[in-house]
Amino acid sequence: MVRLLRLLLAAVLLILQPMNFAAAVSSVLPMLAFRGPLAATELLVHGLVAALSVAAGWALWHSRPHGPGLAILALAGIAASSVQSLYWSSLPSQTQPGTEFLLAAFAVAHSAVWIAFLYGTSHVTSIPDHEHKLSNHVT
Repeated sequence: MVRLLRLLLAAVLLILQPMNFAAAVSSVLPMLAFRGPLAATELLVHGLVAALSVAAGWALWHSRPHGPGLAILALAGIAASSVQSLYWSSLPSQTQPGTEFLLAAFAVAHSAVWIAFLYGTSHVTSIPDHEHKLSNHVT
């Protein structure tokens, strides 16, 4: 079950954050010069969070020992960038006024649940597959 949940988290990290970043880039890139250096910096930071998310998802998917630690960093970055983009963004947003708090609370809770899961299962760095178990018993 732990392995399945880690694979689910890996898929979320590999797909969701890069897709969010791609959507932001596609909507902002044509008018980035008009938004200024602060918008470019914000976009760069969101790109770094997306890259960290992909690295963490890849490490979790392949059961690397550094995967959970990297995923915790990525999830914290995702929560921070989500809250930042809701309250202090120089990029365009489609968020309805008054929904920022609920969306921020959801983003933080989502990351917190996954971080708690990773901390709770940190003693399980990799789950050996069936083949690996069989190869240990062959003499």
